[in-house]
Amino acid sequence: MLAYVPTAIFWLVALAYANGAAVHAANMLGMSGYPWREAPFKWQALDVFYLVVDVVVVVGLVLGWRIGLIAFFVAAGTQLVLYTVFRNWILDVPERFVSPGMASSLNGLLIFHIVTVVLICLAIWLKGHLAAAQ
Repeated sequence: MLAYVPTAIFWLVALAYANGAAVHAANMLGMSGYPWREAPFKWQALDVFYLVVDVVVVVGLVLGWRIGLIAFFVAAGTQLVLYTVFRNWILDVPERFVSPGMASSLNGLLIFHIVTVVLICLAIWLKGHLAAAQ
């Protein structure tokens, strides 16, 4: 029964990153309350980058490809840096793009990424531990 836990964790994180990919696609389709072409260029670039990386994470984790783990750590690591070290840069946009809850949204995303990193590390450790026990 314990042998299924790492796979379940990978699928759970893949599902969360599929949601992230959907958010980036929705942004690009102008479903964020403003036309995407009018968004700050840095937001456009980040949407494109994270849409691609999130899709690689989802496919890689579901199919058990190593590139999925690499893409996951790239996505989570860079977003942790963006939302901490470069937080002011992310939020430095024209006033019409700033929403009242934006800073707290970044805090929520920080917690999300920390939790997913812990879960993926746990899954990797469990997978290795279970393989060694056989």
